[in-house]
Amino acid sequence: MEKNNYSSSYIAGIGIGLSLLATFYITGWGLGASSPFSIFAAVGLERLNPSYAGSLEYFSRYLNTPSPLQDWVVFEIMGLFLGALAGALLSNNFSLQFDRGKNTGRMTRLITVFAGGILIGFAARLSRGCTSGVALSGGSQLAVSGFLFVTAMFVSGFLSAAIFRRLWL
Repeated sequence: MEKNNYSSSYIAGIGIGLSLLATFYITGWGLGASSPFSIFAAVGLERLNPSYAGSLEYFSRYLNTPSPLQDWVVFEIMGLFLGALAGALLSNNFSLQFDRGKNTGRMTRLITVFAGGILIGFAARLSRGCTSGVALSGGSQLAVSGFLFVTAMFVSGFLSAAIFRRLWL
């Protein structure tokens, strides 16, 4: 039997729970991962066209601070990336690979990955939160929206898997 180098899901779950508790205690907010991308978009648009960026109500809450890139969620995302990289390197599970089905071409895979990422990013901002923000933070507060979101996420995941399964066979 092949040795599993992955961390225990129980320890990881406890770690996420403690991180969420510390985040609530320190910042007064729950965990979330989609806001930094809105901050990056707002700052980038402001660099390209300051008057247009300033006229958009959606971006104004990100740009009306002295230094938007010093928001704590930007550092959360950097820590998330660096922590995942460190975990993969320490467990000897790191490898660069391009996963795709045997009947899926590289271009088809790239297009579906890119389109899926755009849809998820748009949906996360449209719903005012990503999976970590709505499911973890909302669920930990026993918010009905958190439980409805998790249910909808699993149902749509199963449906999408059934529809796109042929791409992987």
